[in-house]
Amino acid sequence: RQSVVMAAIVAALAAGVVGAPVGHNVSLLDGLYTRTTSYEGQQVLSCGVDNLSHESSNFLQSNFDVFGARGSAVHVRVETPTARAEVEALFPKGHCEVMVANLEDQVLAFERDLVASRPDHSTVRQRREANTWHTTYHRYSEIREWYEQIADEFPLITKLVPSIGRSVEGRDMPALHIFGRDNAPKKKVYFQCQIHAREWISGATCMYIVDFLTANYAVVDEVTKLLNGVELILVPFTNPDGYEYTWTSTRLWRKNRSPAPSGSTCLGTDLNRNYNDHWGEGGSSENPCSDTYMGVSPASEVEVQHTTDYFRLNAPIYGGIDWHSYSQLILRPWGWTSTDAPDETLLKEVGDKMKAEAEKVHGMTYTSQKSIALYPTTGTANDWFYGEDASKSNEGTRAYGFTVELRDTGRYGFELPADQIIAQGQEMVPAAMAFMEFVASNPLTYKP
Repeated sequence: RQSVVMAAIVAALAAGVVGAPVGHNVSLLDGLYTRTTSYEGQQVLSCGVDNLSHESSNFLQSNFDVFGARGSAVHVRVETPTARAEVEALFPKGHCEVMVANLEDQVLAFERDLVASRPDHSTVRQRREANTWHTTYHRYSEIREWYEQIADEFPLITKLVPSIGRSVEGRDMPALHIFGRDNAPKKKVYFQCQIHAREWISGATCMYIVDFLTANYAVVDEVTKLLNGVELILVPFTNPDGYEYTWTSTRLWRKNRSPAPSGSTCLGTDLNRNYNDHWGEGGSSENPCSDTYMGVSPASEVEVQHTTDYFRLNAPIYGGIDWHSYSQLILRPWGWTSTDAPDETLLKEVGDKMKAEAEKVHGMTYTSQKSIALYPTTGTANDWFYGEDASKSNEGTRAYGFTVELRDTGRYGFELPADQIIAQGQEMVPAAMAFMEFVASNPLTYKP
């Protein structure tokens, strides 16, 4: 039965039937936020994966929108009753339950919260000075201005690169370097944010980390000591076009906005399936209409090209984190195989340290595990950080490669209320600092 169902879904995807947007019109905050896609009647299922075959797991990711996972359950968005039946057919009877009964209601609740969290039209500088910046979400232009102000305020410990390259739609992709004032040599760590457009808490958390480190250098001993030995390189927007699109049209858009390939009308590539590391070997899709579309070739997307080029330009990099949501996971290599990575012991140790540091703050539970324990993935950023393509040009160093999946575990999903931004940032500051300190103190050697 599964093979029959799979064939039917593939045909629907190829025709562009599954995932087609529904006409809608929401405009809020004097047009700052608009939405033209409705999610009325769509649901999120939570399905147990203990008995799901590897083939079915790959198929699920390739042909449905997998929101997240927690424990032995995977969360899958279904757009129609037929789609729900198709997903349920992949699992033993009774292994799926409805987690979100109407996705439109969840998005509307988030939009009400967004409006409430932005009560006035104050400027970026006014919000920073009033200490309200981290109480809401922000547009691309506002965030760029925020990073410019950080660099202006802390010129001795930061360097802002206005653009490491432009996105497919022509938006600049800036990078911020943070480092101590002393002249000691520093080991570089790389963070990138907002690779998946709808995961707004990713970029918000990166800003909280930046704010904490810059404000507390020469104030808090642990921060001063860390930045005197480590330089943090942070790319705020890995996917600026997709992020803007979630503010202007389709809130739950995931991919970039690259043109549809020949023979298709579906735009966008999943940037986190496009890196040149075991590209196209599973856990991604060849179908341009899929949310996990891997692109036409490894690193075909300009955003992936710019981030990998900048990573190499700053070699050697000692560790990298790709920031995501949701599921509260600390993920280490590999995503493409269950075989231990060569440095599994150290990778697990730092992942466990990050988990412990995050959990100390508010008692939230995080899980440290291999990426493949979530589900198979290939062409991902964190495997690329650690893998062969990056390592061979990283001056004899192999970078620790991690994905962090932020709050929550599915209650709100990608619609995380703005009043959780600060708490999320507070959890990730010590986790990020632990990662930076550990990878600098325990460098990995690469031998071809």
